[in-house]
Amino acid sequence: MKAKLLCNAGAIQEETAVEIVTHAGMNETRSARDVGGPSTIPAPVYEVADDEGHVEKVDTRDLEVLP
Repeated sequence: MKAKLLCNAGAIQEETAVEIVTHAGMNETRSARDVGGPSTIPAPVYEVADDEGHVEKVDTRDLEVLP
C-alpha cells in the first residue's frame, strides 16, 4: 500500500510517497511537535520505505493513504 508522508521522518522527507512495509507497534503518546499535536490516544506505527531504500517507523497519523 502506498502513502504520502505528512512530516519528515529520518532520511525520508515530508510529501514523499512511501510503501507501507509492516506493522511495527503502537505509539502511546504524541507531543506538540507531532503533526497531529499532543495526544494520549494510542495509534498504530508502521515501517515505511521510500524508493531510495530508506526505512523508518511512522505513526499512522503522519501518513495519508494514496489511491
